[in-house]
Amino acid sequence: MSIRFIRFISSRWTRLVLVASVVLGFQTTIFDDLRPFGVMVQVMVLFAACAGVVYGAEIGAVSGLIIGLMYDCVLTTPLGLASLVLGATAFIAGAFPYFVRDSSWWNKAIAVAVASAIGEILFPIAQALVGLGGWVQWRVISVALVVAIFNLLLAPLLMPVVRWTLKETLVG
Repeated sequence: MSIRFIRFISSRWTRLVLVASVVLGFQTTIFDDLRPFGVMVQVMVLFAACAGVVYGAEIGAVSGLIIGLMYDCVLTTPLGLASLVLGATAFIAGAFPYFVRDSSWWNKAIAVAVASAIGEILFPIAQALVGLGGWVQWRVISVALVVAIFNLLLAPLLMPVVRWTLKETLVG
């Protein structure tokens, strides 16, 4: 086998696509039916925000773009809209380490929750900007609050997965 192929297979971006495919499967099956308080739990937003918190703004933003592009393939919104929103969400989450020197797991979980809430507010605004009217309502605040609470609870479970997924490997 070629060393280029081995490097491609073992790269963090290949692992990201594979793990994000599994997370997307959970999002579109289990979490599509599981709606606490009438709100769908956003695991894709959680995955992008965790990538930003764990690996910083740059890698988080690229991860958010890739995760969002995969999520765009199952949504009925214009292609690229979720990608931009999840990229911005991961970038916002990735800015957290610049403000906190030695963060603990609960600080990171709070940062994921805040970034998730911001991402949930950004999505209807982005929809309104591209002409999909009627999405910016006061209910967005309650949806963002519920998503933030559930992502706060799920973040400690997903952060080790994100840490393994985006870990840089040295092959060859």
